[in-house]
Amino acid sequence: MSMTRFIAFAVAVAGATSLFLTTDACAQTKYSISRPPATTSSYPQQLAMDVGDVSGHQVRVYQLHFEYPNRDLAFAGVLVKESEVYGFSDYTNFSGPFWNYQVYTLEDGSKVFSRSSGTSQATTKPDGSRVVKYSYVENFVGGTGRFKGIRGQTTGSGERGTVAKSVTEDKRGEYWIED
Repeated sequence: MSMTRFIAFAVAVAGATSLFLTTDACAQTKYSISRPPATTSSYPQQLAMDVGDVSGHQVRVYQLHFEYPNRDLAFAGVLVKESEVYGFSDYTNFSGPFWNYQVYTLEDGSKVFSRSSGTSQATTKPDGSRVVKYSYVENFVGGTGRFKGIRGQTTGSGERGTVAKSVTEDKRGEYWIED
């Protein structure tokens, strides 16, 4: 092969490769979650067990149910109907780490799966009431149907009373759907 043909071949391969990489990058639309959705929430199940090593140390397993009454959370244009969170925490006096798995059920029947970890900190308000403030990072790890390849991340924060049966939170981030 002559040097001229070799250079022409190399340029053609490089051009084709960059065309495919550019097409793939353009095809992957990124979506943002830029404001907190309005939710109603409840704890259908939870079990807290005293560890006994120090006062107030508990491990807890819980289920948290969210509904989206304002229809203001969607994945790629498909509205979220409800979600279930299955988690566990390791708290001392309501402060410490937690981990959970979330299943979003969309109006078309599709599901989006995520995994989160975060920390909680109990504080006392000026009126003497106690509140648990928390922050977390959520990673989208898959789904069903067209959401099988969903990936991305949100960060969130919120608060709840120490005996509350619901939470309030804020969440922001982005996701994309891989083929």
